Amino acid sequence: MTDPTVSHESDAERESYWNAYYASTRTARRPLPSQFATFVAGELEGPTRILEFGSGAGRDSLFFSSHGHDVTGVDGSKAAVDACSALAATLGEGATFVAATIDQPDLASQLRVEAGNTLVYARFFVHAITDEEETAFLDLAARLTSPGDRLAVEYRTVRDSSGAKVTGAHYRRFVNPSSFNAKAVLHGFEVTYAVEGFGFAKYKQDDAYVARALFVRR
Repeated sequence: MTDPTVSHESDAERESYWNAYYASTRTARRPLPSQFATFVAGELEGPTRILEFGSGAGRDSLFFSSHGHDVTGVDGSKAAVDACSALAATLGEGATFVAATIDQPDLASQLRVEAGNTLVYARFFVHAITDEEETAFLDLAARLTSPGDRLAVEYRTVRDSSGAKVTGAHYRRFVNPSSFNAKAVLHGFEVTYAVEGFGFAKYKQDDAYVARALFVRR
């Protein structure tokens, strides 16, 4: 039976959608960060190595970079990565960007991993990948972190499946927070903060019902 809470697209269709989307939304101006990024920034203690997955237009990667963090953004859209790299250069930010899918076998080797004070960050990424890619994401997050490092995620939940969507009919799932948290625990993370609701990620008429959570690596 088809799951009504999941949009079904091939990998090629997803890639084509996001390449066209980011190619059409290029800007030379500094973007505003998400609400989630400003929340997470307040939880950080000093300069942090931040690995953002699903960096998109770079709004949060560039925000973290502007506050002195060492940032690498990863996205499956080459158009997005090219645009972010150009914008970072224009703004004089040191953030770097990598074009890769989350299940790419050599992705871990492409990322500069340093011991201590690392944050894996993913906003509106978990619901834009498949169940199998979610497992790959958590596998990779565990490989890239050491005890005491953090994972921060925000995503659309199953309670958001019927709401208005401004960004169009691209691939998305609607995630059960209890299931995601349990899966993260099995990958070596401990939940330190978790909340759900409206008002955390409002954009025009799209007031997404989201979950946001912070984890620490055990």
